[in-house]
Amino acid sequence: MKWLLLLVGAIAASAHLLPEVPNSIDYTQDDKSLSDLADSLATVFEEEYHNYLKTNVETARFQQLTTTLAKMHSKKDIFTKDLPDLEPRDQFLTCTLCRSVVNVFARTIREEEDGQLYGKNSTEVMQGFAMDVCRRLELQTEEVCGGLIDFYINTVEYVMRHSEIDSQNFCSLFMNYNFCNTGKNPDYNWTLTVNSEGEPISGSKSDTPVQSETDLKICHFTDIHHDPLYEPGSLASCDEPMCCQRHKDTAESTGATAGYWGDYRDCDLPWHAFESALKHATSNVKCDFVYQTGDIVDHMVWSTSVEKNVGVLSKVTDQLASAFDGVGIYPCIGNHEPHPLNLFSPEDVPDNINTKWLYEELYNDWSRWLPEDTKETILKGGYYTVSPRPGFRIIALNSNDCYTDNFWLYYSGRDKIPQLEWFHDVLLAAERAGEHVHILTHIPAGDGTCWSVWAREYNRCITRFHKTISGIFNGHSHKDELNVHYSDEGYATAVAWNGGALTTYSNKNPNYRVYDVNAETYDVTNHYTFIYNLTEANLNPDAEPNWYQEYQFAEEFTTDTSPAGMDKLLENMADNPQLLRKYWRYRVTSADPQLNTGCNDNCLASVLCRAAVTVNDRRERCEELKERLFIALENESTSTTTPSPKPEDDGATALSTLGISALLTLVLALRLTSF
Repeated sequence: MKWLLLLVGAIAASAHLLPEVPNSIDYTQDDKSLSDLADSLATVFEEEYHNYLKTNVETARFQQLTTTLAKMHSKKDIFTKDLPDLEPRDQFLTCTLCRSVVNVFARTIREEEDGQLYGKNSTEVMQGFAMDVCRRLELQTEEVCGGLIDFYINTVEYVMRHSEIDSQNFCSLFMNYNFCNTGKNPDYNWTLTVNSEGEPISGSKSDTPVQSETDLKICHFTDIHHDPLYEPGSLASCDEPMCCQRHKDTAESTGATAGYWGDYRDCDLPWHAFESALKHATSNVKCDFVYQTGDIVDHMVWSTSVEKNVGVLSKVTDQLASAFDGVGIYPCIGNHEPHPLNLFSPEDVPDNINTKWLYEELYNDWSRWLPEDTKETILKGGYYTVSPRPGFRIIALNSNDCYTDNFWLYYSGRDKIPQLEWFHDVLLAAERAGEHVHILTHIPAGDGTCWSVWAREYNRCITRFHKTISGIFNGHSHKDELNVHYSDEGYATAVAWNGGALTTYSNKNPNYRVYDVNAETYDVTNHYTFIYNLTEANLNPDAEPNWYQEYQFAEEFTTDTSPAGMDKLLENMADNPQLLRKYWRYRVTSADPQLNTGCNDNCLASVLCRAAVTVNDRRERCEELKERLFIALENESTSTTTPSPKPEDDGATALSTLGISALLTLVLALRLTSF
């Protein structure tokens, strides 16, 4: 997908001065009108660029536009920024460009026998063209572009040749935006068959026990992102998507030297920081179980390999096993584990683009904790179930089935059904056996990059078996946060607890979590987050970092950790912005750059909504809470004793003030990389 999205820049370069593009667009039009307009503009873009592909003729306008565009963006932003909720004009432009890019590929690869990309040398032609786009628009360094293009080219070509997905369906999945979500292919809008034996839900789940001395302790590590090339003193601010590895000889003169214990900038975790975390955890608490919810591999996505990834996976797994000797460790898979990044293939594709090597490696690493009967599903798709104790079951999912940056999603939507069917059947069997279930999954269901159809059907399973499910544990966002699941009727059914991230990438302190869990129902009754401050730690490189308990959830927020209690907490945060600000501070692990920037009203609304959305196109609860929040903020602003809001954070920058160059930068960013 990263390779394909490099072409978006070239499409944009030939688009924004076309005479067919209107000077202004009324974004309050209905979705169909906006979609039709985006389609007509996409057709224009498609023709412009398709002609260039066929003739290889560069017009003066094309040269001028590409030269201008090359000066309008940051190399860093293109590869590191995710796209959260966009303003309508940005949604419109990204939707238009997405549709045009897919149409160009469909015509050149599938339809034209004499097309430039169709013949025996299509791979070389596509590689050469993509590198030309990278150079022309200065998207990144040649090293980064070359690595990503080499990695993705075979998968992109295979999917485009063997998939029937069109631009409407592709962009519906990729964008999940309202007016852009127009795909009608039934393979991408299926409904899971869910058992109907359960009692109808009549209210939010509220029967979670209170914390007690007999509670179990579960330690949660996620998003470790160990960087085997991390070098203290190296350059921490660079053009590439990840730094703190090279240019030590020039770093001192720039004032951007990587800290010994990690760095707030775009850098991952050094090995000694990982060892320190495990040392503190094992001396701090006796863990009954350990959860590891994915993303062990670093963010150097243009320079991964099977050998490098296997080495990091095995080294980290071995260290976990050594630190927690005799303790059950239950892992799940993250999106950074494969090579290339994010790609999780079906079983029946050629070996050179197949993910089976990763599943085999994970089973070899995980089998020290998991029984033989987990082998079949791990090798099939990286998921499993296990019962560590009578009456208690863990289900570990591969949520990359929902990840819209997983290019194999566009190969076949129906390939993503079997794991959810298996998930449903395991929950049904657990219900009938009277078991309590914990779910481990890397990507939160409400994440903007989680396919809404998959999330919707997953959420239906959560609703149906809400009495059986005692907790959901995830990662991916690098935020210490929670998400409340809701039924179609609006009842709170489950809570997903996000463990934050051990890595510092980006602008965060390293952290891990410990949960108190009821020994009979396995409900979470409290949790604790442990961190160290990077600024302080790097001032004393020869001493162990000062790990400390940042906060205890029950003391700071509520002792009622049931789904109903969490829903009530969201209401309290909406009505009390100071409480929400405290949640935000802990959410970003009290990191110095975050605290120095602050979080304004729009940022607070974004944080609140994030906790209330678990299917990203169902935002009813989010909107209710936002309305309450803005009333509270308005009331607060009339008080002379309340400080003015600080600048916002969390990707909630007010896009209404941006010019066309910044808009195009955001379009080019199209999730080239993601947490």
